Amino acid sequence: MSSLDDNEKNSPMKVGMFGGTFDPPHIAHLIGPEMVREKFSLDKILFIPTYIPRLKETPAVSPSVRTAMLHKAIKGNPYFHILDLEIKRRKVSYTIETVREIIAKNPEDSLYLIMGTDQAQEFWEWREPESLLSMLQFIIITRPGYERGNIDERLRKKTEFFEMNLNISSTMVRDRIRNNKSIRYLVHEDVRRYIIEKGLYR
Repeated sequence: MSSLDDNEKNSPMKVGMFGGTFDPPHIAHLIGPEMVREKFSLDKILFIPTYIPRLKETPAVSPSVRTAMLHKAIKGNPYFHILDLEIKRRKVSYTIETVREIIAKNPEDSLYLIMGTDQAQEFWEWREPESLLSMLQFIIITRPGYERGNIDERLRKKTEFFEMNLNISSTMVRDRIRNNKSIRYLVHEDVRRYIIEKGLYR
């Protein structure tokens, strides 16, 4: 699903936003949002692939390929949806633009931005961080032993924390592919087959 419209909705929803390059999407991208959705009683999770991230390196594969993999990764979960606003803009992705567009379509919904600790530490480098603080709630996924004091107090005050001990990254997956190592169980099986079929990350 790439539309913001929900014709079957009868009341305001609690919506999680989960953005990233998904290059490729791996199981932590799925397990984290699913556990967060359950813990915080979110009605749905919007996976928002970036076109070009501002603070990260350029993705290794195209937006269309990353989106195709993401569709394969989330299929079968009725709470997971893809929102391709940033891909359609075809320019550097800014969260504030996406949030404003979502709010314009569904102003009664409560939005929760789900992110990792690395993104949280970069938050004040984002475009209009103070505006985002006034518009959103935040859920930060941390690892055991992570010191929350590393995150700016202004962001911490608007944040719920969720601890998850799963150290998997897209960089790890890409490196394993380049080194001819197995990525089975690190990504959804359909994503693994797609990567092999297309010869990605070689």
